[in-house]
Amino acid sequence: MGFNFRRFREDRDKAFTAFVMSDDWDAINEYCAKYGVKMPNDPDVVAAGVYKAVQEVKDIPDEVKVKAMIKCMKLGFTPFIEPEWRG
Repeated sequence: MGFNFRRFREDRDKAFTAFVMSDDWDAINEYCAKYGVKMPNDPDVVAAGVYKAVQEVKDIPDEVKVKAMIKCMKLGFTPFIEPEWRG
């Protein structure tokens, strides 16, 4: 059977949206457990990571992205994933 990328994207988008809109930690914890995603111990780092990742997901609505951006900045993080520059 193979990995179901469609289900993965649906699960990710649902978990990210629930976290941003409702601070639903259960959704993030379940998603991470299901897909073997290791979470940092610092909840602010986890939250900022989700808020930043949301900006890069094309199927997540703009209202979710804006809320994630605001929450990320309130935590003291920049809301976007900065490109890695190699010299």
